[in-house]
Amino acid sequence: MRRGAETLFLGSFVNKIDVKGRLATPARFRRVLDLERGGSIYCIPSTDEKCLDCGGAFYIEMLMASIAALDPFSAKRRSLERTVTARVVELGLDKEGRMVLPQRLRESTLLDGKALFAGLGASFQIWNPDEFQKIAAEQEKITAEAKLSLRNPTPAGVVS
Repeated sequence: MRRGAETLFLGSFVNKIDVKGRLATPARFRRVLDLERGGSIYCIPSTDEKCLDCGGAFYIEMLMASIAALDPFSAKRRSLERTVTARVVELGLDKEGRMVLPQRLRESTLLDGKALFAGLGASFQIWNPDEFQKIAAEQEKITAEAKLSLRNPTPAGVVS
């Protein structure tokens, strides 16, 4: 499915987490969620980084469809299904656009006082800003190498 820029989570933002665990969602991200049905945010603690993998209805549907495409009897599929479905947390937004992050999510990702939202297009991540900064140099190195692999996409309907 092709998504226009207005339906992508783009940019990075740092917001405060109050003592009740409330965290304001960036306005740009709220607009994307408003374009999707439901408007909820689905968060899953990352299995390989100290962050939350998040998105709206499109993200969770895409993730579940990717898992469902695996061999139904494979250990990988069963493990992914159990991990994702058991750990996903659906968060609603209040009228100010804030979500309440449960304590267990804050603890698993070292969130305390501030949170960094990092857009990933169809999804986004929530990080402790200091933890995100720790991986920034390595990410820059990987990005410099990866961009050399990029190719111009072929427009739909054009045969190359």
